[in-house]
Amino acid sequence: MFEETDQYSWEEDERLPPPNIISTSQAINLTCTLAALSMLFALFLCFADQRSRAVRRVAVQSVGLGALHLAAGMLCWILSAVFGAIPLVGFWFFVLFLIAFLLMCGLVAVLRVRMMLRAYRGEAFVLPYVGERLRAFE
Repeated sequence: MFEETDQYSWEEDERLPPPNIISTSQAINLTCTLAALSMLFALFLCFADQRSRAVRRVAVQSVGLGALHLAAGMLCWILSAVFGAIPLVGFWFFVLFLIAFLLMCGLVAVLRVRMMLRAYRGEAFVLPYVGERLRAFE
């Protein structure tokens, strides 16, 4: 009735590298998850927690993401104020920068959720494009 095919493979995909495990302690994983959730809590942990390298790694990535989000938000705000003062087309510039900011907020939310999921599993997470530069602050 059913034919067996090689279409589905239950074995792990060999093309993906294995995740880099940085912690096996559930307490540290939960602390890392909270650091990935909030930039302010991560900033606190950067200065307060000197014992766990896993917590510090996630905290630095979270603070970096938050700082980039704040900087890009300020840039959108300033540009929308400057270009929004132009008669007739200023409103459309304002709308354009507002849409750009909302898309950026969505991207930051997706990155934070990915960071939290990886932190809860005890896996390392490096932000795309800027994560390797942020590793210098660990």
